[in-house]
Parts: sequence; structure tokens; C-alpha cells
Amino acid sequence: MGNEDRLNFDTKVVHGSKGYEEVTGAVSFPIYQSATFRHPGLYKTTGYDYSRLQNPTREELENTIAILENGSRGFAFSSGMAAVSTVIKLFRPGDNIIVSDDLYGGTYRLFEEIYGTFGITFTYVDTSNLKLVENEIKTNTSAFFIETPTNPMMKVTDIAEIAWIAKSKGIVLIVDNTFLTPYYQRPLELGADIIIHSGTKYLSGHNDTLAGFIVANDKSIIEKIQLIQKSEGAVLAPFDSWLLLRGIKTLAIRLDKQQQNALQVARWLKAHKKVENVYYIGLEDHSGY
Repeated sequence: MGNEDRLNFDTKVVHGSKGYEEVTGAVSFPIYQSATFRHPGLYKTTGYDYSRLQNPTREELENTIAILENGSRGFAFSSGMAAVSTVIKLFRPGDNIIVSDDLYGGTYRLFEEIYGTFGITFTYVDTSNLKLVENEIKTNTSAFFIETPTNPMMKVTDIAEIAWIAKSKGIVLIVDNTFLTPYYQRPLELGADIIIHSGTKYLSGHNDTLAGFIVANDKSIIEKIQLIQKSEGAVLAPFDSWLLLRGIKTLAIRLDKQQQNALQVARWLKAHKKVENVYYIGLEDHSGY
């Protein structure tokens, strides 16, 4: 077990992957604002060539998100939708994907108006009801794509149970973990194959940058995502990568406070005579509490 495995999560978000820049000792990881990198000599390399392929600042961020999600490899993209789009490219015309019915609108638009025209079909199911999920599995179902909690109604899917179904059928399980982040939920540990994030939200935390992430363990999946990322180039820029590294340092304390505030607001709304329903997972009467 490495030192990073023994660290408390609150410490991991502060330290990141390397925790500092090795040459100078800078504890704020530098912004390598360079598109290209000079080779020391013929047939020699520093490990970096071109920032579309890899950049030291982005690499530090990608390694950090992999550590936080307990995954083998992380990928940083220019937006959450770029990350989702990359994952869907793992599939082919004729494939069917079962999707949470209460889905972020941008993801629904991407599926229906873009990838639906390429012959991939999407079946929308209340994935909090696993019987419904099983009933919708077809011979060409290649993946489950779930949000849990969903955006915006906060429906909850049992990740471990749906992962068992997926593995028994040879189906890939993709989990959008934007809402809870790895601070509250780590889907790979529960059997998921791929994790997606909109890093724009809680991971960044400062409303100053767009970002997306993919984290995976399977070597074949990682190689395919790596090929798509470097070929299409929807990568996160060095400065934006640095902003995410900065934002992640305060993830634990921010989320604890935000959850306290959200629960207080939810309880206030629930007691208000003009409010009919409050959909908040922290309320005891919520179906996914």
C-alpha cells in the first residue's frame, strides 16, 4: 500500500498527485503554458511533445482526479459535455444505451440530437428501480449511463446492485458523479467501469472555468479514451487545469458547508405553506434518503 492510499481524503485533495513541482519545490503546481516542448537531443524526450497529447499541469490534475476516485487513469477535458461525448464514442451504430430518465438536459440533447443520428439508441428508465432496468435490457444493450443522484430530481440508483446486473450481462456501467464528487461517492469502488464529471461544478467550486473528467480502471477503455482525447483535442488548457487543482484543494471543506446550507434551506422550504414538494436527498422522507 502506497503512502497515497493511507492518506485521509481531506489530505489527498490538498496534496494532489505530486503535491509540488520537483525541480523548484513549488507547492503550487506551475502552469506550463506551452503548446510545444523542446527535446534535449536526437531520440531523447522529456516525456512531453505537444500539449494536445499531454501537458504537465493537466497531467497533475488528471493524476489527482484518478487518486481521488481510486481509479487507474484520469482524463481532463474542456467541458463536462466533451467528456460525455468522448465516452459515447466508445460505442457503435446499432448499440443501445440505457439511461437515467431524469437526466441533465445538456446530456439528453447530446444523446438525442447528436448521437441519435449516428444510429445509437437511448432508452430512458427510472434506474432507481432495478426491475425496470432489467426489463429494458436488449440484446444490443451495451451500456448503462446513470446519474445518481439525478439532476434535478435527485433520484438515487444503487450503484453496487446495478453494477452486478451490468457485469452479469457484459454491459459497461457509466456513472456521472458530478453531484456527489469523490468526496461523498466513489463509483469505481462499487463496481462502475467509467466515471464522468462536470468539473465546472463542485470540483472547481469557483465558477471561473469549464472542465470535464473521465476516470477508469480498465486498460482497454483507458487506451480508447486516450486515443479519442489526443485525436480530437478537447483537452483542458494549462491555466484551467491549474484553476481546478486550486479548487480541488478546498473540496472537502466546501462540500461539508454546502451540504449543511442546502439541508437548512430544504427544511425551511419544506415547512413553507406555499411549497408543495421539496426534492432533496438529505430529507428523511425522500425516496433515496
